[in-house]
Amino acid sequence: MKSTTKILYIERDDTTFTPHQDIPAAFQGQLIPYARFYYHEDKDGSILDQNIRAGEFSIWVHSIQMRPGVQLRHYSQYQVITLHAYDDVESMRGTINNRQQLEKEVSLFNVMAAEEPPLPGSSQPLSFHINIEPYALKELAREFPLLSALAAIPVSNVTEPLHKAPFLLNPVSRLIRDRILRAKYIGNSAYSFFRRNAADFYGNYTRRLIAPAPIMMNEAKRQQLYEIFRYILDHLDEPLTYKMLQQKFGVEEALLRRPFEQEFHLTIPELVLQEKMAVAFEMLSTRNTPVTTIMDRLGFTSLNTFLTTFDKYFKYGALQVMDAQ
Repeated sequence: MKSTTKILYIERDDTTFTPHQDIPAAFQGQLIPYARFYYHEDKDGSILDQNIRAGEFSIWVHSIQMRPGVQLRHYSQYQVITLHAYDDVESMRGTINNRQQLEKEVSLFNVMAAEEPPLPGSSQPLSFHINIEPYALKELAREFPLLSALAAIPVSNVTEPLHKAPFLLNPVSRLIRDRILRAKYIGNSAYSFFRRNAADFYGNYTRRLIAPAPIMMNEAKRQQLYEIFRYILDHLDEPLTYKMLQQKFGVEEALLRRPFEQEFHLTIPELVLQEKMAVAFEMLSTRNTPVTTIMDRLGFTSLNTFLTTFDKYFKYGALQVMDAQ
């Protein structure tokens, strides 16, 4: 292999980890404590790989700094389905089975256990993907019904895109991705956090795969939807029902249903639940905060309802999260 070609692992399962203390100070702020690290540096540049194993999901974060002229050869130790997100929309143009593929931000691929043709290395401050082994898809779809659309996609024995066209990250998928990147959790509670967020990231993508033909909306309507979206995130203690939001913003309820789902790829009740649970997990994990304070912050009036909702969402108890800190 030429010295100007480097391996970028899409999936690996070896134990040649890099100890936390051996990673340069410039990368320390990016490290996710629950992850295992692989770091390589030479005269051609550096690659930091972070991997989080959360059940059927394998989350990868790559930070790549290469001198001009260096190529990257993607490699997986075994077959995976990978949902890939690039921070730089126009960052990489590659050839996959002689098919020119301009990476937008979110793309779904089948990746075989083989080295792929080299692609331009360049510098990618952030490349993020979540892998699933094909055998796990049907079982995951039973637990997370939104993934049924993914399980129904035919998977061949060739590395290739599994989508007709890539999507851009929307505000919800970006929220989920950024939550994963910022997470400082460790232990069993971290496992539950990462597994649920990986499922939500995939679910937001697969909702697009099954979406009906889009409704035409003018820019004013779209801006109104984004205003409602931001309001929900900032007022999780309020009763964020369709009726309440309809009255608050003076809109027809119809706008809050299919147009909202088209723009954000989840319903308003799903968004409210997702964000309430994210805030609850953070407060339980990182602050010495009474459960009653968390309930007030999120609009829960019943302790049993809060505990049951949290346990059902994360498959892990709220009090267990608090005790682990």
